[in-house]
Amino acid sequence: MKKITLLLIPIIGILLFSGCAGTRSGSTEERGSKDMPSWALDTPTADNMLYAVGQAKKQNPSLAKKTAVGRARSEISQQISVKVSTLLTDNMEEHGIEGNAKAYESTENVTKQVSNNVLIGSKVTKTYVAKDGTVYVLAEYSLDLAKEEALKALKKEDALYNELKAKQGLEALEEAIKNMK
Repeated sequence: MKKITLLLIPIIGILLFSGCAGTRSGSTEERGSKDMPSWALDTPTADNMLYAVGQAKKQNPSLAKKTAVGRARSEISQQISVKVSTLLTDNMEEHGIEGNAKAYESTENVTKQVSNNVLIGSKVTKTYVAKDGTVYVLAEYSLDLAKEEALKALKKEDALYNELKAKQGLEALEEAIKNMK
């Protein structure tokens, strides 16, 4: 009887603890959903395009779509350029006297990614709403269009520079005329 009791106590304990353990992380975003479009995991590629997938699960469908679109555009922006900052903190402590000392250790790794780009002409090409309400979007950004926009900006900047130089030249001429009197 004593042996059975000793065997039952750990088994009951394991059952109690496993019953309390959950598989959800507390996030509204579930992992491992099978209800998703094929392009969510196998993002298209092309030489002249950047593609990115965004997903979001929110109570409000409109907010879910806006969040998914924002995440996809953020991913495209990070493909163009991203500034990454990292901080690694490694702490070790020891407390106690002689043989009773205890060592404590902790490590923290923080990463921050910042991307700042203007994505003129980026567009959502596909949208999929899963049964659980998760919204998936596929966004694309034409590299040809990006080159065109960069050239336009450069020409505009060049025109502004030429205008500034002309204005400075005119002011210098006016100053020279005033000094002639």
